[in-house]
Amino acid sequence: MRLVLGPLALAGALAGVPRWIFLPLLVAGTLSDIFDGILARRYGVATPALRRYDSFTDVIYYLFILAALWVLCQAVVMRNLWAIVLILLMEAAVMIVCFVKFRKYPATHSWLAKFYGLCLLFCLIGLLAFNGGDWAVILLTVVAVVTNGEIIAMHLISPVAPVDVKSIFKLRKS
Repeated sequence: MRLVLGPLALAGALAGVPRWIFLPLLVAGTLSDIFDGILARRYGVATPALRRYDSFTDVIYYLFILAALWVLCQAVVMRNLWAIVLILLMEAAVMIVCFVKFRKYPATHSWLAKFYGLCLLFCLIGLLAFNGGDWAVILLTVVAVVTNGEIIAMHLISPVAPVDVKSIFKLRKS
């Protein structure tokens, strides 16, 4: 669903749809992310490969949302470009560390990553639906740095690619 909602959000931004339209788009994207994992676990199909695909889908979705953000909130993006670049660099660092060490795409799905997802939802609603300001980008940057720092540490410490590890404190050392 997120692979459809991301391009739809960008198309809406380019078409100049009313900002309130982004509220249900962003909520639907987050709910699809939450419930696809729940359903996959319930039906026993939550394989590491599927969890990696879920993480990759999140990246594609949020890149489209970032493009919509650029279209609608260009002034906020430009004032906080350093923060957005830092978020993107941290995301890239997670992928690079995981790929270099394990030759796999990351799929940690930690508690902090889930919190980060909720922060993404609320901050992006603030920006896209309500024309929020710099506070949303700064808050998101702090959460992104902490979350991705933990995920990088998990990948550096773990002997196997961590999948669905709740926190660095729950990481198995085996």
